[in-house]
Amino acid sequence: MALNAAFPTAHSQLETMTEWEALFRGMSASGVVAGVGNELVPSLNSGGRTAVLGTGAAQIRGFHVEGTSSTATAIPVASGQNRIDRLVLRLDREASTAQDWIKAVVVPGTPAGSPQPPALTQTDSGLFDIPVARWMSASSGALSGLVDERIFAEGQTMSFSSTDRPPAGVRRVGIERDTGRLVYANGSAWVTAVDDSSWVACSAVGNWVGQASNPLMVRKINNVVTFRGAVNRAVTPHPASDSDSPVAAIPAGYRPPADWHYSGWLYPAPGQVRIKPDGTVSLLSHPQTIAVGGALQLSTTFMVA
Repeated sequence: MALNAAFPTAHSQLETMTEWEALFRGMSASGVVAGVGNELVPSLNSGGRTAVLGTGAAQIRGFHVEGTSSTATAIPVASGQNRIDRLVLRLDREASTAQDWIKAVVVPGTPAGSPQPPALTQTDSGLFDIPVARWMSASSGALSGLVDERIFAEGQTMSFSSTDRPPAGVRRVGIERDTGRLVYANGSAWVTAVDDSSWVACSAVGNWVGQASNPLMVRKINNVVTFRGAVNRAVTPHPASDSDSPVAAIPAGYRPPADWHYSGWLYPAPGQVRIKPDGTVSLLSHPQTIAVGGALQLSTTFMVA
């Protein structure tokens, strides 16, 4: 069985609304358009018993609608039991006018002792809903507990330099070409989603030398630092009485904001290690003398500002 004829081409056109929708739904997500008006923010008018949409725009299955003023939609009268009602934007493919093609509709829930939100209608023909908000419609007539359910058709992923970011007013994802970082705009600022330094070498100090097979390394992912590696005693034995012996140094940008202490197995016995804000890694206590060639296995994770 062959594929259907492609459209639009030099030999075919967009001839039906079904074809239009099929083409554009693959290029545009259904949801509120970010950055237009006040983004169709929902609210309740309890006195008027209406659900109100703020100004904004939306796209549903490739069809666009805008509201340049707030839109109020009546909420059905109270039932004998509480229910959860839902405000949706509804695409009606059988509407006879453009005004009715996409409308705000209140879908009443089923009254119950433990009411649930009404289901969304999302079909390939007829009606297609996207949620805006839901709330409790009490049997007393009270309206409460508004939950914002808007889905946003966000801007496309962008690629730019870390020193020349575009405005962050439209929520979208970006990739910095020069750093490789994944960032996103939250509507007011660009935020780093994952900032990974990769592994960076640290140095052994004093009478210690780093192991070639397990080198001293540090890595920062966002604000979490992992330090690991091993050192060997290089010259004279390390006496158990030495209570503050520097063994390694961590570079700037990876250091704890305050003294960081941890205990672990430091061959041939357990011991305690301290990492200072200046990056000095010190062996605080160890119950045995560490002979020349003896190893310290170092591994810890801490937070930085």
